[in-house]
Amino acid sequence: MFLARFFPPPNYLDMPMVAVDISDRSIKYAELIRTRRGLRLGRFGSKKIEANIVEAGEIKKPADLSSILASIFKPQGADYVIASLPEERAYVATLQLPHLDPAALAGAIELELPEHIPLPRAEALFDYHRIPVEDRIARDGIMADAPTHTDVVVYAFPRVLAETYVRAFLDAGLRPAIFEMETQALARSLLPATGSFAPVMIVDFGKTRTTFVIVVGSAVRFASTVSVAGESLEGALVKALDMTATEAEKTKKEKGMIKGKKNEAVFNALLPIVSAVTDEIERHLLFWNTHAEHAHQAHPQISKIILSGGDANLIGFKEYVAQKLRLPVVLGNVWMNVSAFDDYVPEIPFADSLGFAASVGMALRAVKGE
Repeated sequence: MFLARFFPPPNYLDMPMVAVDISDRSIKYAELIRTRRGLRLGRFGSKKIEANIVEAGEIKKPADLSSILASIFKPQGADYVIASLPEERAYVATLQLPHLDPAALAGAIELELPEHIPLPRAEALFDYHRIPVEDRIARDGIMADAPTHTDVVVYAFPRVLAETYVRAFLDAGLRPAIFEMETQALARSLLPATGSFAPVMIVDFGKTRTTFVIVVGSAVRFASTVSVAGESLEGALVKALDMTATEAEKTKKEKGMIKGKKNEAVFNALLPIVSAVTDEIERHLLFWNTHAEHAHQAHPQISKIILSGGDANLIGFKEYVAQKLRLPVVLGNVWMNVSAFDDYVPEIPFADSLGFAASVGMALRAVKGE
């Protein structure tokens, strides 16, 4: 069953939809509105949530989550939403299938699914991306023979997980039109709408987890998550420098990975965490660059790293990763497919916008009716 159609959207797709990104520690939301001058930011915001309501993407306290959602959106009069499902619970697989028309392709994927993901067909919800012909081909400037099969990237979730998210929104008085994997939303906001044909890695450095996403063309080809993240940085400062959690968060933001005697203690406390994240990036780079699945790609090597997430702003983090991995590393621009800054500057400050990458990506999908 298609993930995007889990709660079948009728004609209300023309109505305003708020994009909602739920993580273990926060709810972020954004809305894009079409105007004569182009896309503009509508409703947006962020609300912290207590630990144990959502853990590793799984809703542990549905009633509490619904209550928080209602407190955010009822006063705004919000109705329809597009929402993310957590990468931790997602399965991503690449299938090679015969050339089939779209109607037959969906059925073929459903039959093949149990061989590629550890879920029975009846317990899985899935969506897929058919890799277009123009994403394929050519090495050394020589056009290869046209492939004799179709490459399809499939994204699947446990049905029970999706149903839990649906119920949480419905109990909050909201109507979920579409669910999608949050890594797809990240790619939609951080990469050009035309796609990035050389593989690119997105590193989403958040509060409780860091997610590594490899995108080729316009498709997410790989995603993985570790629990080393912003809270780990704060915990290291608390332990090493005998700070309170509030002091640690402030120190992390103000001093970060600045080198020098005045910041030596902070730098040394943060270094093991930053080094661990960088090691994970390197491990995924090495695996992809040496064991990437067949994909008809002209440029199989990852060309650059894009940082997003609330802790991607850590002072010195971008430079540390670039120096260690010897790759271009940039902070993501979540507005690149919304508007040029010459035309319009969104109300969310750039540093804060890195935490809104998934919600902006979903809002783009909503406003474009994809």
